[in-house]
Amino acid sequence: MLSPTRVLDLGSGPGRNALFLAERGYAVDAVDLSSAAVKWGRERAADRQLDVSFTRGNAFTLPPDALPGPYGLVYDSGCLHHLPPHRRISYLQLLQRTLAPGGYLGLAHLARGKMGAEAPDEQLYQDGEFEAGIAFSPDDLRWVFADLGEIEIRPMATQDRDSPWFGESFLLTALFRRPE
Repeated sequence: MLSPTRVLDLGSGPGRNALFLAERGYAVDAVDLSSAAVKWGRERAADRQLDVSFTRGNAFTLPPDALPGPYGLVYDSGCLHHLPPHRRISYLQLLQRTLAPGGYLGLAHLARGKMGAEAPDEQLYQDGEFEAGIAFSPDDLRWVFADLGEIEIRPMATQDRDSPWFGESFLLTALFRRPE
């Protein structure tokens, strides 16, 4: 496991991953568009006496001091697959600005063939529909993150309802590393 570092939880929702990482000694900044999710995340962090900085806003348009970096880990569990294809440029620019040299990008996203829109980008724009989000294959992720080194891309392991861990078979997980 990565030694404690600064983490950006991108598209944090109510903070499941941010709280998990904070409990393990990571300094976590979490950002999400939803006011309700950020409020709930703050409440959950306070209840557990965890210091997580939750920010409500669009990570791609926030001023640089809102997400100052550098982060040793940027974790994204569902942000990328909700972005229209042209926003991938903003996503990569955010990583360029915030991810430390040698830092890691962790992803959990809709897997091609399991759930989500699978049409080519041009067709998605013609249809105007992204379904529950855009599904990615391992090759899609390799193409989007070609400037990062691939550590691992694999299907997420399904977890039982009673498990303390989260895992759904319709998700793909990936870990990349930014060159030093």
